[in-house]
Amino acid sequence: MKSFWQDIRFGLRVLAKSPGFTATAVLTLALGIGANTAVFTVVYGVLLRPLPFPQPDRIVQLAETYKDQTGTLSVTSAQLHRLGSYSSPFQYIAGLTMVGYNLAVGNNAVHLRGMPVGADFFRVLGVAPEIGRDFAVEDDAGEGQHVAIVTYNLWQHYLAADPNPIGKQILLNGGSFTVIGVMPRTFTPMGEPGATDSGAPDLYTPLALVAKTIGSGENIDVLARLRPGTTRAELAANNALIVQDFRRESPEDFPEGRWVDFLPYQRMIGMDVRVYLYVLLGAIGFVLLIACANVANLLLARDGLRGREIAVRISLGASPHRIIRLLLVESMLVAVAGGALGLLIASLGMNSLLALAPVDLPRAADIHLDAMAFAFAFLVALLTGALFGTAPALDATRVNLTDSLKEGVGRSSASPIRTRLRKILVVGEFAVSLVLLTGAGLMIATFSRLLHTDPGFNPHPVMSMQFWMVGSRYNSTAQVENFNRALSARLESTPGVEAAGVVSAGLPLERGGNNGIKLIGSSDTEWHSVDYREITPGYFRALGIAMRDGRDFNDADTGTNARVTIVNESFAHQFFPQKSAIGEHIALGGKDSAEIVGVVRDVKSYLDQPAPPTTFIPAAQASFRTSQLFEGWFPRTVVVRVSTSAAGKAVDPLNLARAVREAFAEVDPLIPTGSTRSMEQVLSRSLALRNFMRMLLTAFAILALLLAAIGIYGVISYAVSQRTREIGVRMALGATPAGMLSLILAESLRLILFGVVIGVAAAFGLTRMLANMLYGVTSTDPLIFVSVTTLLIVIALAACLIPARRAMRIDPMAALRHE
Repeated sequence: MKSFWQDIRFGLRVLAKSPGFTATAVLTLALGIGANTAVFTVVYGVLLRPLPFPQPDRIVQLAETYKDQTGTLSVTSAQLHRLGSYSSPFQYIAGLTMVGYNLAVGNNAVHLRGMPVGADFFRVLGVAPEIGRDFAVEDDAGEGQHVAIVTYNLWQHYLAADPNPIGKQILLNGGSFTVIGVMPRTFTPMGEPGATDSGAPDLYTPLALVAKTIGSGENIDVLARLRPGTTRAELAANNALIVQDFRRESPEDFPEGRWVDFLPYQRMIGMDVRVYLYVLLGAIGFVLLIACANVANLLLARDGLRGREIAVRISLGASPHRIIRLLLVESMLVAVAGGALGLLIASLGMNSLLALAPVDLPRAADIHLDAMAFAFAFLVALLTGALFGTAPALDATRVNLTDSLKEGVGRSSASPIRTRLRKILVVGEFAVSLVLLTGAGLMIATFSRLLHTDPGFNPHPVMSMQFWMVGSRYNSTAQVENFNRALSARLESTPGVEAAGVVSAGLPLERGGNNGIKLIGSSDTEWHSVDYREITPGYFRALGIAMRDGRDFNDADTGTNARVTIVNESFAHQFFPQKSAIGEHIALGGKDSAEIVGVVRDVKSYLDQPAPPTTFIPAAQASFRTSQLFEGWFPRTVVVRVSTSAAGKAVDPLNLARAVREAFAEVDPLIPTGSTRSMEQVLSRSLALRNFMRMLLTAFAILALLLAAIGIYGVISYAVSQRTREIGVRMALGATPAGMLSLILAESLRLILFGVVIGVAAAFGLTRMLANMLYGVTSTDPLIFVSVTTLLIVIALAACLIPARRAMRIDPMAALRHE
């Protein structure tokens, strides 16, 4: 132990005597370790941090796997009831779904996110209300009791933190509910306290209240808590019984190959972003490898200059083991200093990193530097110290004592092994850089193609504002239509407004509603699920959606007139491929038939997928019950197209937000309004995850390219310094400066091409991990590979040009005297 502390003190003195080397090595490692720590913190917070519930590993969620795709399996109320027959592995099991509630607050109303849950829901999670009681079995029996458990935030803001809230009555959607409990301040079902964009519910009600409704009773998620000691084999056997049961009931919904499983709840929360985040962690790990290679090159060059010192130590009796330990201690000191500085860089950069992340990133509030991040940084520092320090330390013990003792202090002894090792490291740097550049190039190409993909509507300049009518005084379709007409007329009379319309069941580029249709007078008697929207006559004009055939809705399309519908091009092509859809009739949602009077261009729900078949019906003819059903999941939205300015330039549509809210207040001040966004923001949010990947992969690739360029510059500079005498002899014998330039660049190009060949081979394999993230480009796109390779070669040659030009200017006489 005493000698170990001596090594540390000696290492600190040696590093202090070489401030340039020490600063360069520490900063290089700090960039790599800091970036890795920041990305690991995101991955850990979203995917790995244990949920804040007792024994979270026992909480599982019902999932399905079909065609290698795994996702949440939602069941019907009847299926949930049958799951109770297969509950032997579970201590508790509960269903849950989401609905919207309007809460009456004085003379106004606010919209809340509600979560109807089974009686055992909180017992599944292992939590209990802080005030009051949990749901009892009788609360969730039959039609369900009108009771509610509220969140701490709702209790604080809308119940005035009443110290005796139990038994209080609140109005939800016009109905009276009794408050029976208040949840703890930090509780959310997804384990992310304080997350403003988490979609966390504001209150909980019995699932039985909605379990028999169309929609909510057909889209129930299931959570369960495993019994202590339940094995994976027991759970798998139980899952097989469930699949057999579901397949017997509806074989068309559960074909062969569709499998049911109960997967860890923590894994299910981050399922949609898991691959993206692990790709980012792998990419930044590559950057750290390049940083390690650079520092290893620095150490190789520096240890070469210490050949005489090491030879003296060996001559005086130091063993190779003792020399290796001494040099490894120096490497570890550099690594630990890099890790400490890297933690500082990570802490300073976390806010910027999270600002780039999608607003709907799961568990975003759980992303923060903590003891796990510190442990990760420390472990990475130790591993990198061993990684970049081992090879130089082993090489240093291979000194030729006679030759090294003859050298002057500070002379470098460039052994063939050391030279070869430095070249191998540079080749590896370029191979890894090419992989990262290729990945970044593919994501940039994907994002560019998505940006240039026609969404089917014109988002410039259009604003949208959410609102909700459930639980208000509007109790029929006719009353809702009167409100819509009054609001649209008020908005269209506002200066600067070109058109206004209302849509229910979802905006473009966002999740929306669907409904069943059947063709009338056709041999096809099956019901088909298609997307569904309820709109007012101004909707298509407000979004700039073009009519392809037929007519738009008008004020005559009311509930007292013939039912009509408009379909999109995908619907027309799928169901009427050989004839015009105009004049055809379809049954919609079990109602009387509606005549197709128009065909509009396709509007995408997801930019990277074809538009689904969609039906539009006039809001004035919509079923009031269906409208209420969809409003439980999707807000109604008014869309407003803003006129261009007098100079012909588009104005910011959000400038009209106040005027739109005033219009709502004039028509009915009790209608709660919500998020206000431009349609450009809606478009941007639909691309947020891919944009996040694009920006980070590009940043990582640029950093890797910079480090690789520095690495080859260092190797070629070192090679030129080692060959000074040789170059002098060549020039004395008649070699021209241009010839020497060509010689150095040719040798540099050889290293670069080796790296490119290895990198291209690696990129062909590794970029396949990006296949599901790409759009309009393949993972082996030849243009991307050629472009990236060319860029890499050009930048690498530019880095080599400086030492090559220095070789041109060597004075032959001075070089011949060089020892």
